[in-house]
Amino acid sequence: MKNMWLFVGVTAVLLLTITGCIGTFDVGPTQTESQSIELGDADTAQATIKMGVGELSINGGAANLMDGEFTYNIEQWKPEVSYEIRRGEGQLEVSQPEVTDINGIPNNDINYKWDLRFANDVPMTMAVDLGAGKSDLVLGDIYLTDLNINVGVGETNIDLTGDWRESANINVKGGVGSTTLKLPQNVGVRVNTNTGLGSVDVYGLIRNGDVYTNDLYGQSDVELEISVSGGVGAIRIESE
Repeated sequence: MKNMWLFVGVTAVLLLTITGCIGTFDVGPTQTESQSIELGDADTAQATIKMGVGELSINGGAANLMDGEFTYNIEQWKPEVSYEIRRGEGQLEVSQPEVTDINGIPNNDINYKWDLRFANDVPMTMAVDLGAGKSDLVLGDIYLTDLNINVGVGETNIDLTGDWRESANINVKGGVGSTTLKLPQNVGVRVNTNTGLGSVDVYGLIRNGDVYTNDLYGQSDVELEISVSGGVGAIRIESE
């Protein structure tokens, strides 16, 4: 864990330098807070998750639209959660605050973790914007109809295996570090890759140029159209 946060601290300097958000943050006692968001009168939902530095875990199986547990020891980074309903769609945003009164760099003692669980039975679009750290995103059992992930700096694991109810468009933009994308076998899958400066390694799919498919693509009622663009790091794509 200490080595991981050393990596986070170093990579955060690069990330925050680029965004102009370098600063000194006072590390205090660790706090853990839970928060649940009910769907209310909405029929569908849109979830936006923005984390700058830390560890992120996303899974299904929530009793509400979202059940979250937040652990942090920097008061300025207390997570912000907002929810409103517009024309029958619930719009949820979970974000790490931006800090403007800044004049140094974060140290290696930060403890910042989000454990987010979403309902399995609510049709949902999701956008995940990652900064520096480690992310484990287990998304296949969430009722996703559209998914966009911007990978930042660090290690990102994206697991799409599970019970997909309908076809979906998925976009994954690689960053710095390593990204692993695990794909299901029980639905049709088509992956379009653009390697950029990094590398993309694909296992268990049929290749046709920069496009990869599984055996069910073109035959399954449910199909995933996936676009993967590489950043500077390495992306590994593997079939279940």
